[in-house]
Formats: sequence, C-alpha cells, structure tokens
Amino acid sequence: MNGNLTLDELYAAANEMCRKWWETEYTGTIRLTSVNWHRREACFAHSTNGFSVQEIRMSRKVNARFTREHVLGNLLHELVHWRLFTQGIPHTDADPEFVRECIRVGAPFSLSKKAQRAAELYGGVTQ
Repeated sequence: MNGNLTLDELYAAANEMCRKWWETEYTGTIRLTSVNWHRREACFAHSTNGFSVQEIRMSRKVNARFTREHVLGNLLHELVHWRLFTQGIPHTDADPEFVRECIRVGAPFSLSKKAQRAAELYGGVTQ
C-alpha cells in the first residue's frame, strides 16, 4: 500500500486533474486529518452561504489502507464535487449531473446505497 500521499503530492495531483478535465487550477484547500474514518474515504466540505470554504478532507489513516491509485481516485471524486459546486451545478452523489461528470472523467462512485442507485439510474453503472 502506498496511499499516504503528502499534502504537496495531493495538491499537485489535484491541479493536474483539474487542468486535464476542466482547464483550471484547484482553488480550494485540502486537509489531511488523523481521524480514522470507518464509513468514508474522503469528503468535500463547503460553506452553505457562499464560497468561503471549499475543502477536500482526507484521512492519513484511511489513505494508508489504500493504494496510491485508490487515493487518487478518491481525490478525483471529491474534485468532481468541488468543480460542480463552483459552477453552481447540483453536486451530491445522488444528482444526475454528478453521476454524468464522474463517468466523463473516470471518477469512482461512493459505495453508499444512495450513490450506487444514482449511478445505476443516471449512468447505467454498477459497482
């Protein structure tokens, strides 16, 4: 397992993915925590009354359980949330716009039942 990427590596990967898929730089923040999440692999958090907070949160302990490729897939998934949010487009795992953008860029889907149903319904994808 080699999923313990540094913040510098995560930012570099985020900017590379953003340039590739959306021709822009990543303008949010990335936070690495020490929390040992059991039900999530990463998340995108944002303010509800503006754009002041745009943050991808990942756990060092969770990332350590996965391969580099898996962690980068999680990062791409969260970047899809970020990109759609910044464009004012619905961006939850259950939104058809989110599903279609994940398919377009090759981002993995969350394993939650809601996300899996949306992937099947809007994209014909099951995992």
